[in-house]
Amino acid sequence: MKSVDSSLHLVSVLVPSYNSEVYLQECLESALAQTYPNVEIIVVDDGSTDSSLEIAKRFESRGVQVISQSNRGQAGASNTAFDASTGDYIQYLDADDMLDPRKIEIQVAKLHQAGPMAVASGAWARFRCKSSEAVFKPERIWQDLAPVDWVVESWAGGWMMHVAAWLIARKVALNAGPWVESLRWAANLDGHFFTRTLLASSRCVFCREAKSFYRSGHASMSSWKSRKSLESTLHVLLDIGEALLKCENSPRTRKAFADNLQRYVFSTYPDSRDLVSAAEKMIKELGGSNLRISAGPLQLRASLLVGWKLGKRLHSIAQTLRSQV
Repeated sequence: MKSVDSSLHLVSVLVPSYNSEVYLQECLESALAQTYPNVEIIVVDDGSTDSSLEIAKRFESRGVQVISQSNRGQAGASNTAFDASTGDYIQYLDADDMLDPRKIEIQVAKLHQAGPMAVASGAWARFRCKSSEAVFKPERIWQDLAPVDWVVESWAGGWMMHVAAWLIARKVALNAGPWVESLRWAANLDGHFFTRTLLASSRCVFCREAKSFYRSGHASMSSWKSRKSLESTLHVLLDIGEALLKCENSPRTRKAFADNLQRYVFSTYPDSRDLVSAAEKMIKELGGSNLRISAGPLQLRASLLVGWKLGKRLHSIAQTLRSQV
């Protein structure tokens, strides 16, 4: 084993894994390839029914710690990994994503300058099969921002940072609190954790060269439309919206909160109309949203003529008829 300078902060790379046999090896290789020398890697296999646990165990000889537990979801696996970790900084990494070799090194250096309660974000890009396919497209949140400014900017345009883009100080994670396991069905569970974490920090520093790779286009979206998922997702949006208002209750934060709920309404309707009504009631209390639905040209044209709700229903009927032809 290489000797490590004891003065270097330890970084814990935490990998929750569930049925990720196709991607896990690439993910762990990217974690082991980090140029930052003081890293511990912890994989929590969350009751996989494929060969994920076996694959993870092959990495134990290279210093990777592997924990196996019954299925508790992303939140439960992430909490188990955090409880087992000892790092000064925390790097969460989904089992199908990857890190650039210098990602952690760059962010640790930036956080060392930024102060003990700062968090770091980084450039990220989507890919399907190979990380070499990734194209990095800058967004408005790709800059140093105060926590409230970051959330307002993000919600204004629906911009995001995926899980692996962040590096957070352990103190900040403890202040924010654990992943909420009762919300395991939410479509944006990671958004719940990282928004709370960001709002518990002093500032967010952006590291353009600290790159990560977000695999997309493979996971099924059907479960996101289940009643459990829709309920949990609304709970998440209300919770992080209230957290934002506690930090700053102003016209801009109320509008950001309302716009975030309006996106939920657009994506949920006409399913679970009671949840849609609850979200619309809160939007009204916040002062309303002038956000327009994001849709194709035909649906947008219909929305302008008959309203977005009827337009969406007509679009859905048209899709069903086309599929039957």
